[in-house]
Amino acid sequence: MADTHPISWITVIWSMTASACLTLAGVYFIIGLKQRERPAYFLFSLLALTMAAFAGFEYAMMRADSTRVFEELLYWIHIPVFTGTLAVIGFIQAHFRTGRAWLAYAACGVRGLADALNFLSSPNLNYAEITALRHIVLPGGETIAAAEGVRGPWVAIDDLALLLTVAYLADAVVSLWRRGGYDNRRRAALVGSGILCFILIAAGSAILIHAGILHIPYLISLPFLLVLLAMSYELSSDVLQAARLARQLEVSEAELRESQERMRLAAGAADLGLWLWDIAKDEIWTMEQGRALYGIPKDERIDFARFMKTLHADDREAVSESIAKALQNSGDYEGEYRICLPGVGTRWLAARGRVEFDGSGKPLRMRGVSIDITRRKLAEQEVQKQRHELAHLSRVTMLGELSGSLAHELNQPLTAILANAQAARRFLDHEPVDIGEVREILGDIVEEDKRAGEVIRRLHLLFRKGELQYGPVNVNALVEDVLKLVRSDLVNQGIAVVTTLAPALPMVSGDRVQLQQVLLNLVVNACDAMACLDRTEREIRIGTETAAANGIRLTVADRGRGIPAEDLERVFEPFVTTKSQGLGLGLSVCRTIVSAHGGTIRAANNPGRGARLSLILPPLPERADVPA
Repeated sequence: MADTHPISWITVIWSMTASACLTLAGVYFIIGLKQRERPAYFLFSLLALTMAAFAGFEYAMMRADSTRVFEELLYWIHIPVFTGTLAVIGFIQAHFRTGRAWLAYAACGVRGLADALNFLSSPNLNYAEITALRHIVLPGGETIAAAEGVRGPWVAIDDLALLLTVAYLADAVVSLWRRGGYDNRRRAALVGSGILCFILIAAGSAILIHAGILHIPYLISLPFLLVLLAMSYELSSDVLQAARLARQLEVSEAELRESQERMRLAAGAADLGLWLWDIAKDEIWTMEQGRALYGIPKDERIDFARFMKTLHADDREAVSESIAKALQNSGDYEGEYRICLPGVGTRWLAARGRVEFDGSGKPLRMRGVSIDITRRKLAEQEVQKQRHELAHLSRVTMLGELSGSLAHELNQPLTAILANAQAARRFLDHEPVDIGEVREILGDIVEEDKRAGEVIRRLHLLFRKGELQYGPVNVNALVEDVLKLVRSDLVNQGIAVVTTLAPALPMVSGDRVQLQQVLLNLVVNACDAMACLDRTEREIRIGTETAAANGIRLTVADRGRGIPAEDLERVFEPFVTTKSQGLGLGLSVCRTIVSAHGGTIRAANNPGRGARLSLILPPLPERADVPA
């Protein structure tokens, strides 16, 4: 469009800051609604919202064209300062439960006093009079405004409130560190580093501005964004930790109930495989039921190598490591593994044992018991398909990791809307007004607004919780939607995406949100697999095609390190992961979702390097009642 000017970098930076804060506020407000017993989420949402408002005030003051406007803005900025102080102190108290209470009350009380004095002062607390605006030229030719004037008589109260708040935060971090433990010290270091940067940049500059030593704009929102991001990371970690603990508790309770039932049945029927391993002689004795469980003939000698030979190839290494650990120090052994019997197939066994040591600590023998748990394992696999709660929690965790990408996606249309609105205002100032040009600008604003609304709609859908909603799904459109969602992350990581989408593919029947979750998980895993590569080598290939029986095949391939051969069959099992920080639930949830849709998912390594994961979904029946 004619006569438009490029958006200044000051506008971009402060718009991005406000957008990031608003996005974090929205995300954690939604999480807070679902976990009302945790007030820290609402306090963090309030803090992020306050910082967005503060960023707006800072930007407006830098753009002020008169001392009167600057005075008004500085007068009203004390409201977000007050709410921000209450929110950050409340968050530390609610989330970390640390810091001296008297410092918290003192910081809040003095901040309240400063704000009261501000509304009783003219023009504001900080200045008795603003005599002029100093225009500062920044690199790139940008000009911003900073105040010059007479220091207010009560401005020291404002400085004292700021120092008390910083002192409280520092005391809380030190107290958290002194509690000891890896998690507490990691949290203290993370939040403490953000607070230190804030103190050096924001608090220091504010005090020097009030003292009349520096004549620069206020810079509070940008450095405080570091503290905000540190707190956001901690909340995301807590969401993940809560999910892990909930899952561990659920598994522990299920195992306890199953163990009690198993022992009751074993005591009644004596259908247990008791065994004794003489470690010195490398000879294993077991009763008849034990030989039947492992498929070993009655007269055959059993040693450790013969026992390991009965196990499934994928389970041998884990069993060997667990037994070695028991022999070295713990003395207790517990494991679950598969055995392959000719004519019977795969059977799951659970084994528990205890090592006996001599006086010098040398292992002598191990006593234990084995029992068939195949039925339990099969029942768990069936129940797993119905657990939508885990899939929902997985989406919430993943969205916490993608919060930066979502903020960037919202920032782009918001920046475009701002640019078009400014251009429209300039057109309206010209005579005669070019109605056609203004109409075109308004059309662009509408389109960018729809774009921002679509990002929020996709975010809301992924947060949705409930039963499966089956309907016709276009797989190619599904790919495009997911790539839009992670576009910023792909750009930031320097990952190129090559899509090969077959035209005129038939529809599939499924829940669009859950299928998006599967593809999103595969794309994120592909990105993680290439994190150690040079940016020029990072590439993801996504393709769709027609498979056998008119099924739809969707493939995601990367150029990373690939999947170890021994993990190709186990990678979809719960708690099996190739990531150092992974929980091993993502691909398990993917398989559960794909199976519920009547499809299959497979993992394989590429001929050159990298891995590919392919899922096949059945086509939408031409004449069938699709469940809603």
